[in-house]
Amino acid sequence: MNRGVSLLLAAFGLLIVATIYIAHRDFDGLVDREYYESGSNAFSELEEEARQGFAAVLDGRFRTGNNRVRAVLSTSAGPLRGARVRLDAMRPGGTSEDRSFALAEEAPGVYAADVPLPVPGSWILALAVDSGKMHPRRRWTIEAVPGETPGTFRGSAGGREVVLAVSPWPPPAMREIGFTLTLPGFSGPSPPTIDLSMAGMDMGRNRVDLSSAAGGRYRGTGVFVRCPSGRHDWEATVNVPGAGKAVFRIAVAD
Repeated sequence: MNRGVSLLLAAFGLLIVATIYIAHRDFDGLVDREYYESGSNAFSELEEEARQGFAAVLDGRFRTGNNRVRAVLSTSAGPLRGARVRLDAMRPGGTSEDRSFALAEEAPGVYAADVPLPVPGSWILALAVDSGKMHPRRRWTIEAVPGETPGTFRGSAGGREVVLAVSPWPPPAMREIGFTLTLPGFSGPSPPTIDLSMAGMDMGRNRVDLSSAAGGRYRGTGVFVRCPSGRHDWEATVNVPGAGKAVFRIAVAD
């Protein structure tokens, strides 16, 4: 029995010696290398932002329903041109209503997108900018106040006011959706129609035919099919005979 204990102690001693040797051979200091490198990269990017005088201002009216959100980006040399810009809209309480939007440059240094906020309350808007060596990230907490009925969109076609209401809201995929179009004073040669499509993705012909109702309203039903790629960003193009078109961006629930 004493011999067994001796062997066990000897093996334990060899294990300690081997551990000390390996630790000494591989010792890189007390700071984890990946943490140090990521921290250094973050400081470098902040220094680059400061060197170029980067600034970001978020502009928009934040209500339930559709919001036209603009990010005004600039440096000390002037408006920031040609950047890739993304905006994430997130609810603090969960991820089921989180959405991501690509902002397009509509004027020098002004990047914009239609951002639907389906429910009132607190939202986190996270801005990601990629421009050369700069990769700024900014966050704002905003309050979406109750506005028009969720799912109501306003626009114009040929100078004529166009109001589109979508129900239920947010609209689920693969279920019948109701569309109500209001065109005050419209008396065209034929009823308007709505084409449902997805930018950069061929989803086939998907037209909503509308029939006339009272008070300058037109109603019809259609279906947002489920996109195989998992995208949720749809466009509803209202075709007004004799007036033109109005395009509304709609985020489908699933």
